[in-house]
Amino acid sequence: PPRAMAMSRVSLESVSLQQDDLQKLYMWVDEIPLSRPKRNISRDFSDAVLAAEVVAHFFPHLVDLHNYSAANSLKQKEYNWNTLQQKVLKKLGFLLLPQDVNSLSLAQPGVVERFLHLLQLRLAAYKQHLVRRRGDPQQAASHHERSPMDMGSSGEMNASDPKERRMKLTAAQPASEGPIRSSRRPPHREVDQGILMDKDKRIEELTETVEILELKIAKLEQLLRLKDTKIERLMEAQSHAPRA
Repeated sequence: PPRAMAMSRVSLESVSLQQDDLQKLYMWVDEIPLSRPKRNISRDFSDAVLAAEVVAHFFPHLVDLHNYSAANSLKQKEYNWNTLQQKVLKKLGFLLLPQDVNSLSLAQPGVVERFLHLLQLRLAAYKQHLVRRRGDPQQAASHHERSPMDMGSSGEMNASDPKERRMKLTAAQPASEGPIRSSRRPPHREVDQGILMDKDKRIEELTETVEILELKIAKLEQLLRLKDTKIERLMEAQSHAPRA
């Protein structure tokens, strides 16, 4: 088996992203089949589930997806990220700083793009690592794992380039907070949109039903209180009535 990659702790603030890099990144992510629709990239990736799925898409043997469950609470999101760190990212040769885990969990704008850019580079480096250790490029190429640089972004981004180690902070553009954009839409996107519209309509109907039921419950509780008051008055009156 191949030896582990050299491990380093990385600050996402050191990752540099230009507008062109962002567009390529969104195209790359758009072409990866994920378990939920992509609407807001910061929130979509905040619980680490989709990040695990991205790695699993290229290297299924690295990830046990059952370890990651959808989360809403900050505590569970950070737990997922820390699990991903110890079980997956470490094998790819890097770990995130605690403050970056917190920022990702809070869905702070621009942070997940930096993480995904770094992840793409590290996945490509891991692929090269496997090729070198196996000693047979043809054998590695025939393996079922996909190349992380095949889709979206061109191969000009080389994970082994020293520039990766000298990445400087560049704030992500405001457009990164919006939905992922791509000129090449996956064929299932329209179907997903229709399903979402049906679900939203169903949620509105259920919400309205719940509100009506809550009003009925409130009225019933009011009637019960009135009945209790009447019963108490009758019992009080009966206790003060003269006995025959």
